[in-house]
Amino acid sequence: MKFLLRFDDITPNMAWSKFKKFEELSNEIGVPFLIGVVPNCLDSKLNVEPEIENFWGKIKLLKEKGWSIAQHGYTHQYVTEDAGILNIKNNSEFAGLDFMTQREKLYAGKEIMLTHKVWEPIFMAPSHSFDKNTLNALESLEFKYLTDGYGLYPLKFGKLIAVPQLFSSPLNFGFGIYTICLHVNNLSETQIEEIVNFTKKNRDKFISFEEALRQRNKIPISNIVINKILKFTLVFMRKIRKLIAKLVGK
Repeated sequence: MKFLLRFDDITPNMAWSKFKKFEELSNEIGVPFLIGVVPNCLDSKLNVEPEIENFWGKIKLLKEKGWSIAQHGYTHQYVTEDAGILNIKNNSEFAGLDFMTQREKLYAGKEIMLTHKVWEPIFMAPSHSFDKNTLNALESLEFKYLTDGYGLYPLKFGKLIAVPQLFSSPLNFGFGIYTICLHVNNLSETQIEEIVNFTKKNRDKFISFEEALRQRNKIPISNIVINKILKFTLVFMRKIRKLIAKLVGK
């Protein structure tokens, strides 16, 4: 069983005061993490602190330290209510749009990151929502990897290899890879302390994104069977939670 830490919504105006603790954690345990950088953030909800000085220089420094840099959409603005292939949230920056529109947005984001010398062929979809047009556009732009999907080991979406992401906590089934998805802006000091302490305590179980790509299933159950069971179970659980939330709201 292995874990990796993934940080969404990396922008100039995010909660860098909180993120600093995870930088220190990475240095202490010697494991680089995965970050999703929004190339041209126009989502005002992600602006929670004054803009950090030399944002792109900061991202480049993390890259040089071995951190994996994913392109987290383009502007992080939701323009459709399409839940995409994973059917997690009913909003998307990409799913539901035609191929060329998606490709143009992805290309524009890639160009920004290339200009600042931080682009890597990894994609992180805002709201976990992407469709077949997104995958085709990513392939055409030479992306190779995704950080998303139902599963416990790397899986394929077309020609793209994905490291699955199931939970935002250390919840696990005792085997496989678990990407812990974190949104620093929304974390309390208590939550940060819990994550940091868990990571230090289980340092030997934490790996980088690059290491996660090399993990393979060693149990006698096919990835396809595991992935289908997980998708059915998690989608069902999310529907139940939404139903309960609606009933409580009434």
